[in-house]
Amino acid sequence: MNRKGQTGLVAAFIGLMIAVIVGVGVAIPVIKDTITNSSITGTTKTILDYLPLMLAVVLFVGVAALIYTKNR
Repeated sequence: MNRKGQTGLVAAFIGLMIAVIVGVGVAIPVIKDTITNSSITGTTKTILDYLPLMLAVVLFVGVAALIYTKNR
């Protein structure tokens, strides 16, 4: 029985979970705090306010892609 593919999938899953933990636990709060404490206003602030959301969407899509790949 060849388990090489399973090992690669487990390694990818572990890597993705580390990225999710770092992204949600560190990157998103730091980005939000930096934007809040900046003196940026107007359209630039509106665009920057979407950065944490976009990071969360990318992490969500990464998890969904891994689950989809696993079920194929």
